[in-house]
Amino acid sequence: MQGITIPSCAANPSMELELAPAPAPVPPVNGAGGPKARRIVVAHRLPLRAAEDPDTPFGFAFSLDPDAVAFQLSRGLPAPVTFIGTLPASAESKIIPSDELDNYLVEHFSCLPVYVDGARHNEFYNEFCKHYLWPLVHYLLPLSPAHDGDLHFDAGMYGTFLAVNKQFADRVIEVVSPDDGDLVVVHDYHLWVLPTFLRRKCPRAGVGFFLHSPFPSPEIFSAVPVRDDLLRGFLNADLVGFQTADYARHFVACCSRHLGVSGGAWTGHTTGINYHGRTVVVKTLSVGLDLGRLRATLATPEAAAKAKEIAEAYRGRTLIVGVDDVDLFKGVKLKLLAMEKMLETHSDVHEQVVLVQINNPARSRGRDVDGVRGETQQILQRINTRFARAEETAPAAVVMIDGPVPMSEKVAYYAAADCCVVSAVRDGLNRVPYFYTACREEAPGARKHSAVVVSVFAGCSPTLRGAIRVDPWDLEGMADAMHAAVTTMSAEEKEARHRSNYEYLRANDAVTWAQVFDDALQVACKDHSTTSFVGLGLGMSYRAAAIQPSSRTLATALL
Repeated sequence: MQGITIPSCAANPSMELELAPAPAPVPPVNGAGGPKARRIVVAHRLPLRAAEDPDTPFGFAFSLDPDAVAFQLSRGLPAPVTFIGTLPASAESKIIPSDELDNYLVEHFSCLPVYVDGARHNEFYNEFCKHYLWPLVHYLLPLSPAHDGDLHFDAGMYGTFLAVNKQFADRVIEVVSPDDGDLVVVHDYHLWVLPTFLRRKCPRAGVGFFLHSPFPSPEIFSAVPVRDDLLRGFLNADLVGFQTADYARHFVACCSRHLGVSGGAWTGHTTGINYHGRTVVVKTLSVGLDLGRLRATLATPEAAAKAKEIAEAYRGRTLIVGVDDVDLFKGVKLKLLAMEKMLETHSDVHEQVVLVQINNPARSRGRDVDGVRGETQQILQRINTRFARAEETAPAAVVMIDGPVPMSEKVAYYAAADCCVVSAVRDGLNRVPYFYTACREEAPGARKHSAVVVSVFAGCSPTLRGAIRVDPWDLEGMADAMHAAVTTMSAEEKEARHRSNYEYLRANDAVTWAQVFDDALQVACKDHSTTSFVGLGLGMSYRAAAIQPSSRTLATALL
């Protein structure tokens, strides 16, 4: 395969109950004559776009997706970077796997695909990930086996989840070379147990895992029948990153409760868990924006044209913007109810304020998604009927945009809005207020002041010191905060709050995130080259015990 060398660990058998000796010294990586260490970024989807084109060799024209989170978070990593994941949804069911396609994607985009057939992928993603793991990590307990029709543990689907994670791990094993200094960065809960499969075959691999979703409290996590498997999945990594300190502490508490391993003292946002002689670093590291990409989007003709259209359509109005996935936990219903409460309570905004709510396409199918859509449509119609505008041509009180909206249009709405509202009832990575704040600063002719109303349950809440924090279940409180943001807050206060938020974003962008994560991962696995490992346990209970040089003679005798 062009551009890919097969490393030694690809041929290594399982290390269960076998001592993996420390390797012989190798030349320094990145030095003269030595191979250059790579970063292997693993995510559910490759950062690719695919458009059908019968004139191309594979029936699709591929291009990099600069808006993919995994791609943006790779920009601060040392080159070269190789991406591993499934093909874009538009192409995965229509393309026949082949070495030729692998070679093409590696050569042109540094992307190595994982091929998961349609039925297996549906069970893996739509059924187990989105309808079991996703609700649980967002604190939704299965109150009964038939709760909502799908929030129950299914051993068969869990088996599929494991099988797909193993497929991803096998792809990583094909290309990773720990002796050359390669490091693996794994993104999000879809690949929760990948480190266990990787550690079994390649015990010296340097593995970092970042969880973009929440990590629930120990009380919630105790309801997961395979909780020990999931905890060991993280502990088989060298570095585990979380969006907030709360989520990191929940993970450490779960390890103590269920596995009997405890974390050390916290130093800033970092602690360590001693796991069979290995120190697993646990770190809080909030994801930022790719400001360079955002500036490029703001400068496009499409963004300028949309900004002009918005200015004409909402001339003289005060805009509030919301951008959310169609999801049970985004709190769009609560946002609409708070808007209704504000209109009821404050007559001065009846004809003035417009909420533009952009609903991103749902990431999965199911009754929960249909229920969210149905409820929001009912509330939308009720609000616009109750608070109909005096002028027939005036925009409605709530304008809801359903379906895919290009980033070039979203940035125009962000830049035009006087306020941004995030009302999530539980959230991990949510960069909407970040995009909004940056657009209010960076857009052509930007006003350089803004107002963010953010739920205390959103993952971005702790980082935005200039935001107005609200409890989304307190509709009156949220309505008052929205009213203050668009009417009573002084320009000086808006500017001060905006400056606080923007300075944070500028100092903690996506490039900084990648550099800090990579530095922490290098420190976490710095002793791998001089450490021997012995594999313990069967199946998902596998763990690699680290044996330092002084203990090797005794360990060998015992084995």
